[in-house]
Amino acid sequence: MACINLNLDADINKCLSGLWASLPVLGRPKSGIQKLEKEMARLRVKRDDIKNQIDQADRQGKIPTNEVSQWLREVEELEAQVAAIKQDFQSMSCFSCNCFNQTGGTSTQTQQAGDQVSIGESSNCCSIIRRVAKKLGEATELTNRAGALDPIATVGPPEPTMMLPISHRPPVGIESYVEGIVSYIDGGEGNIIGIYGMGGVGKTTMLKRIQQHYHLNHAIFDRVIWVVASKDCQLKRLQIDIARSLNLHTLEENDDEQTCGVKLCSFLKNKNCLLLLDDIWERLDLQLLGMAHSGTEQGQQQHQQPRKVVVFTTRSEIMCAQMNAEKKVKVNCLDSDQAWQLFVQNSDGDVLGSDAGIKFVAEKLAKECAGLPLALVTVARAMSGKRSWEAWNDALHQIRDKHEWATIALPEDSLVMYKAFKLSYDSLENDSVRECLLCYALWPEDYQFDKFFELIQCWIGCGIIHEFNVINEAFAQGYSHLETLVAASLLEQCGDLNFPYGNKSVKMHDVIRDMALLMVSRLEGNKRQWIVKAGIGMSELPRQEEWQEAERASFMRNEITSLQEYEASTFPKLSMLILHYNHHLKQIPPSLFASMPRLKYLDLSGCRITELPKEICSLAELQYLNLSDNRIIRLPFEFGCLSKLQYLFLSSTRLKIVPNGAISNLLMLKWLDISNNPLVPEWWWDELKCFKGRHQLSVTIDINATTDNIERLNMLPPNVSLWVLTLDGENISKLPNYDLDTLQWGCRVSDNLVFLCIQNLRLDRLELAVGVGRESSFGCLKSLRFIDLTLLEEISLNRVRFYNLREIYIHDCPMLKDASWVLQLPCLNCLDISMCGKMKEVISEVGNSNSICSSSIQYLILWNMSDLNLIANRPLHFPYLEYIRVRECPKLIKLPFGTEILKNRLKVIKGEEDWWNNLDWDDESIKDSLTPYFRSWHR
Repeated sequence: MACINLNLDADINKCLSGLWASLPVLGRPKSGIQKLEKEMARLRVKRDDIKNQIDQADRQGKIPTNEVSQWLREVEELEAQVAAIKQDFQSMSCFSCNCFNQTGGTSTQTQQAGDQVSIGESSNCCSIIRRVAKKLGEATELTNRAGALDPIATVGPPEPTMMLPISHRPPVGIESYVEGIVSYIDGGEGNIIGIYGMGGVGKTTMLKRIQQHYHLNHAIFDRVIWVVASKDCQLKRLQIDIARSLNLHTLEENDDEQTCGVKLCSFLKNKNCLLLLDDIWERLDLQLLGMAHSGTEQGQQQHQQPRKVVVFTTRSEIMCAQMNAEKKVKVNCLDSDQAWQLFVQNSDGDVLGSDAGIKFVAEKLAKECAGLPLALVTVARAMSGKRSWEAWNDALHQIRDKHEWATIALPEDSLVMYKAFKLSYDSLENDSVRECLLCYALWPEDYQFDKFFELIQCWIGCGIIHEFNVINEAFAQGYSHLETLVAASLLEQCGDLNFPYGNKSVKMHDVIRDMALLMVSRLEGNKRQWIVKAGIGMSELPRQEEWQEAERASFMRNEITSLQEYEASTFPKLSMLILHYNHHLKQIPPSLFASMPRLKYLDLSGCRITELPKEICSLAELQYLNLSDNRIIRLPFEFGCLSKLQYLFLSSTRLKIVPNGAISNLLMLKWLDISNNPLVPEWWWDELKCFKGRHQLSVTIDINATTDNIERLNMLPPNVSLWVLTLDGENISKLPNYDLDTLQWGCRVSDNLVFLCIQNLRLDRLELAVGVGRESSFGCLKSLRFIDLTLLEEISLNRVRFYNLREIYIHDCPMLKDASWVLQLPCLNCLDISMCGKMKEVISEVGNSNSICSSSIQYLILWNMSDLNLIANRPLHFPYLEYIRVRECPKLIKLPFGTEILKNRLKVIKGEEDWWNNLDWDDESIKDSLTPYFRSWHR
């Protein structure tokens, strides 16, 4: 064995003398730290000045720029690093000696025998000196950068504050509770109020009424925040939800709960806040939710601190005690008179009033609901449309059938609700609608759906909706099913009265979800076996024996990091597996697919998967595959062997390599999404032009907006049509010199297109046109967007009839002069225009001088339009207008309507306080009449 001998016998003092000689150049730690501290003090002054400016901007509805936010983060990090240096310096063994207390030279005392400093300590000193010098430079650089931070704040995107819809008619039996709570809050008696009672008794409805009250009465609270906790909710998720409602962007995904709490408290420290927490199941630290002074303060301090009030709902009185509620409010079931009143409100009054026999049975049905509001509404809606005494009497027998309910081991209150749910479930028009309802339970509790995409997509993928030619027809069926479920009160619409697209969301009451899960899991004799563990924070899959016999398994929105290996046919009955949004999951073991031979529906979207095993091709029954939002670069060569695959989603992957035939050989494919990918024309064009499928294929795609690519779209084969299209010029180094109207949009592009986005093109004129001889096109188009068209001055239509167009979104088209062409759109619901600096009038041409034109617009949003002074230059009638939002439009001083708008459907006018106060009115009484509809951006 070879050995190396190192001679470490050296003169330590000689080595140290060289070290000390270098110190005058580097400086002494103590003096260096003093210089650093002085510079940090200057930096803190700059930081505090900037924070004061941010606070002032916040009151104007603005947010810090990204540059300012980054600067503040760097200052925060530097402060932590400087503190660490000071701590290290103080803990050094040589700190108590005099070796560094001189300003120059080497201490003679330290050079005397017996008073030497160890090598470790000396090197530590030098390390600190170098660290100090580095941080001093960083502090100086940050101080200098502070002067260049301009602007400090900018206009943020629309606030996503949850504002739940609420009936104009006060809910039965609720108002007395609400009045008591509001009186308690206004009186300043306490700051934590707990509302408790059984599921379905009306706690959330009460919270909505409280929210509505304080949105209309601005005097007490600067911010009213609504968040839903739900069972198995994680504190970090609540913190993120609160930050979103505040339009606060400083919370990072990798921040721990403590850090998030500090950031929330810092943001809210000078604000009076009302936090409405719905449906909590475990104790929450309110300070970590930003409510640093939520408890009643002592003495004068209570009046000096900004007020933080928390109102929460829970099913448990014990939870009220654990949350230190100063006021507890128990919500009881309705008495018999109230119960009947609620039942009648949700029934067909004509039927109840037309037959005394039906009314008699209806009273008994209402009594069976035991005063539980959710059960009363569910049963009443289930009986809507039933016009014979026999149908009503049969429902009464069903709900009273003791034999049917004897095998269900449920507490009495849950049994009442289950009876109501089962009656409503059985009353649905067909099995397809019933299956749609049960599917909702696969998602986490209180999950809110964008009904246009996720939910209907699931119903299609499950095969519930299967008889259609193009995907548009499938979505039409999905909307019909949704309306049925909402009408039956089994799903509820939810949205933001201040947000124009609020009515597009639906959710399921947590009690209804519990009942649906009972039906598919635990009941004796149940033919289904589903396992649903969604959104509960688990890090690994359940034990094999827990779901070995399951038919459907949902483990979505968890923290699963890996999947274990399974033997072949371990899960012989499993037809659906959902692992959506387990964002720590990076690999799929090849054996997984062999363990599930009957799998038809596989959702792996929102994970971090980098490679798709070739063994996926063994899934002979697979019909639905969602790989969106992953990091997959290539598809396996055998991918085209998935002979039954009908729905394939590859959006937002990193897909670059697609073997020939991987997609074109999928004979049953009906829907393909390859949007948000770095698409290479050669592969997407080759796959689509050679598509051999037996059905019409609907495609979602983003393409580079070149002449060649658009011509390729027009030459797609007859069995391929576009559903969603984005034309993007961002990756084109030099756009060819052409206008889009010189190209004839063929039927493959236009006839089934639902969504069209045109962005990042350098055009001064844009004309949408169809081929000669075609009377109409774009007949299915519902949403049209123009984004970042920096040279665009004019948009026009040529032989195009957008009969079904509902939404137009125009963003960052600074040269655009107007949007008068929207008056040609008979069904337009929403017009959203932002960052169009040269636009002075939205509508500059309104018919002839004597006419008053009408617009179908329901939602009008105008944001960051510096030159805008008129919405329309002539009278314009808005019979359908419900919401108008204006922000950063300082020259817009007159609205195109007066009090006549109140005869129509107006609900909200939202804008800055200064803008509203400075509007020009023909008569001040008009402002007085419209003021109740105004909402400030701070609310």
